[in-house]
Amino acid sequence: MKIKEIQQEIEKKQLSSFLFSSRPNVFYLSGFSSTNAYILLTPTEKYFITDSRYYEGAKEKLKDWKLILLGEGGKKQLEHLIEIINSYGGKKIGFEEDRVTLSFYKKLKENIKSDLIGYSGFLTRFRMGKTEKEIQIIRTAVEKTDAVFQKILDYIPRATDELDLRREIINSIFLEGGTGESFPAIVASGENSAIPHHETSHTPIKNNSLLLIDMGMVYEGYCSDFTRTVFVGSVDPELEKIYQIVREAHLRAVEKVKAGVPVKEIDMAARETIKKYGYEKYFTHSTGHGVGIEIHEAPRISNQSEEILEENAVITIEPGIYLPGKGGVRLENIVVARKDGCEVLTGTPLEPVVI
Repeated sequence: MKIKEIQQEIEKKQLSSFLFSSRPNVFYLSGFSSTNAYILLTPTEKYFITDSRYYEGAKEKLKDWKLILLGEGGKKQLEHLIEIINSYGGKKIGFEEDRVTLSFYKKLKENIKSDLIGYSGFLTRFRMGKTEKEIQIIRTAVEKTDAVFQKILDYIPRATDELDLRREIINSIFLEGGTGESFPAIVASGENSAIPHHETSHTPIKNNSLLLIDMGMVYEGYCSDFTRTVFVGSVDPELEKIYQIVREAHLRAVEKVKAGVPVKEIDMAARETIKKYGYEKYFTHSTGHGVGIEIHEAPRISNQSEEILEENAVITIEPGIYLPGKGGVRLENIVVARKDGCEVLTGTPLEPVVI
C-alpha cells in the first residue's frame, strides 16, 4: 500500500495528521475490514483505532500499526475518539469532509482543540492508480465473475423469473469464493432491459427477448463489475442490430484506453460510434467508471470529465443502447490502463449468446 506516499502528502500539505473515518478508506489504508474504525495518520506514525469487537483481530493483522482500543474502561466511544485525536493529532488535522455526517463534524468542531481542515477526495489519486497487488485481486474477482456467468447460462432456461435468476447468481458468487455482491445484481428481461438500472423483479424470463444481466462480486475486499445481454430465443432484428452497434462502440472505447489519455476521449469513442448509426439519444449514461474497493470510484468515464487517466487505473467500459418498450443492450468489461495501452481483465467474449 502507498502509506509512505500518503504520509508525504500529509506533510506536503503542512498537516500534523489526517483522520480517516470512512469504511472504504480505512480498509484501503489498513487492509482490515471493520464497521467501526478510524485511522489517524501523521507524517511518521499510523494509529488504528477500533472497538473491542475488532481489536483482537486487528492486533493479529496490523503488526506494524499503533493500535488504540476505542471505549476502553467504559468510556463513551465518540468522547474517547476526541481524546485520542487531541492527544495524537497535533495542531492541524485534516479530515474527510465528503465522508462524514454533519453531526460528527459538529462534535469534532466543538471539542477538538486543533484546527480542523476538510478535504474532499484526499485519497482519490492514490486509489485511482492501483498497485499490482490490487490489480491481481481484481483480476481474480473478474475471473470468478466470468465463471459465475458461465454457470448461470445453464440455469436461465429453468429460471422462473428475474429474482429466481438473481438468487442463482448470489449462490454462485458464494460458491466461487466471493463474500457477497458488489451491488444488487440487475436481471432485466424483455422490455425491462431498456431500463439501465432496472430493479430486479418477479417478471418472468421471457422467450424471444433480450435478457440483460449486470452483476459483480466482492472478493478480498475488492469489487468486480460485469454486464452481458443474451438472446433468449430469437429476437427482433433491430435488437440484433443494436447488439452489434454496442459491441463496436465497446471495442472503439477500449482502443482509447491508455495511461495519460483524457477520460472524455474514451467516452466519446463509444458515443460517436453509436451516433454514427443514429442511436445516440438511446445511450443515456456514461461509458464507465473506476472500480476497486467501491463499485463506483474515480474516474467517471464521461464526456464531461476533465480527468486524465492514471496509470494502472481499473475502469469499466459499458456502453449501451436502450429502446423504450422494446429492449436494451449493455456490454461491460473491466480493463486496466497501462502505459502502452489497455489490458482487458474480463475473459467472457463479446459475441452474442443465444439461449
